Amino acid sequence: MSDIVDPAEAAARLEAALERIAALAERNPPGAPADPLPDTAHIAARLDSLITHLRTVLGQPVA
Repeated sequence: MSDIVDPAEAAARLEAALERIAALAERNPPGAPADPLPDTAHIAARLDSLITHLRTVLGQPVA
C-alpha cells in the first residue's frame, strides 16, 4: 500500500473503512444467537463522531 499524501483521499478512505465496519457490526456472525441484537444506533453515532473528528483533523468541512 502506498503512502497517502492527499488529506481528502485519506479522509475518504477512512470514511469508507468506517462504513464497512458499521455494516459488519449490524450483522450477527454465522452461528451466533439472534439475540441480543447489536445497538446499531450507538454504533452509528460512534462512527459518525469518528468521521466528524477525522474531517475536522484533516481540515475538511463537516457536513
